[in-house]
Amino acid sequence: MPAPFTDDDVNRLRIAMGRTVRELDRRTNVEEITRAQLTVLATIAREKRIGLAELAEYEGINPTMLSRVVGKLEQLGFVRRTTDDVDRRVAHVEITAAGVRRWDKNRKIRTRVLAGILAELSEADAKALMAALPALEALADITRVQRGHRPGP
Repeated sequence: MPAPFTDDDVNRLRIAMGRTVRELDRRTNVEEITRAQLTVLATIAREKRIGLAELAEYEGINPTMLSRVVGKLEQLGFVRRTTDDVDRRVAHVEITAAGVRRWDKNRKIRTRVLAGILAELSEADAKALMAALPALEALADITRVQRGHRPGP
């Protein structure tokens, strides 16, 4: 069955999501960490330890770009590179205590800022958004699964 979305609907959704994420990024980037760095840090925080090749695939970025991002996170003291216990040619990255603190701080700031933005919605729009939340979560899961990732937060 075809999706009930017109091209205009898809464009409206894309624009609304993009504007919301960009504004959230703008309001919460208090320490001048790039979106790519925060995204990679989030994945490492969630996984605790992950292979660099798996991380590149998971994030959908090329190994050269990932190396730069991880290098900056390493320079900031948020992650450290390690070698595999069995195959010393395989590199992993793991989050440090400072990285956990930075990610927790970022998550709390983003939650507080988004809560403030959501508070500006009308009651009807807030209820509609809450009703749409399961569909938005399903959309997020589908995009991750299509790239070969596990569904979830």
